[in-house]
Amino acid sequence: MTEMLAALLGALLGGLLSAGGSAWQTGKVLKHETAMAAAERREAERVEDERRQSVVADRLIAALASCLTSAEGRLDALAHFVRVRATDDVHRDRDRRESALLESGASYSHALPEPVRDRWDALTWLVRFNTSTQPERSDDDRRRDYSDLLNYSEYVRRSLRAVSGDDPMPPPYPAPDVRRAERRVWGYKPAPGNNEPDLSDWQLSSRLVGEVTFSTGEVRWYGLNGLVEVLSPEPAEPRDDDNG
Repeated sequence: MTEMLAALLGALLGGLLSAGGSAWQTGKVLKHETAMAAAERREAERVEDERRQSVVADRLIAALASCLTSAEGRLDALAHFVRVRATDDVHRDRDRRESALLESGASYSHALPEPVRDRWDALTWLVRFNTSTQPERSDDDRRRDYSDLLNYSEYVRRSLRAVSGDDPMPPPYPAPDVRRAERRVWGYKPAPGNNEPDLSDWQLSSRLVGEVTFSTGEVRWYGLNGLVEVLSPEPAEPRDDDNG
């Protein structure tokens, strides 16, 4: 009787240990699978975030090119971006450019990575400042404001291209201080130790300007910084003589 009881107890204990081991192993497998699923979900979310940010960056690059593209020479274009004495048509054109850029920013900039979003916000502040009435600013101040805007826009454009995955991300730099006493343009031949990018070569380069449609139907934007976006050709509209 004692031997039978011992055998029974041994069998029960063995079963419990076996069941416990199986449960532990099952729990371990489930925990591993849950962790893998969570990691895959995070990776999928990261890829989707990067894709969305890339699309947004491309749209803001195009908006920036559309805003800054002008058929005028660099000096003649000043009044289209900075409020100075000009004709009513020029004032309306400047306000239109500002509104279009701000609208694009309101639609898309919230999806940018925070450091780049801060740079875009600083750019829109400069745009607002330049297009607002500043009676205390001299003509020299306004010319520097215009050049500051162009150079800072190029810095922001490079940041957006980095979000698109086309270029390395530029280091962080503070936006131009519009109240500074120095006459030098922001980003142009900065002295060693200045917390600015060196955009001298870009500022002095010759650049195509405008929207160009090639005979193939391809449309390219040439902004102040050269080719900024390539658009697929629009499908041709059917003509009457195509039907017979």
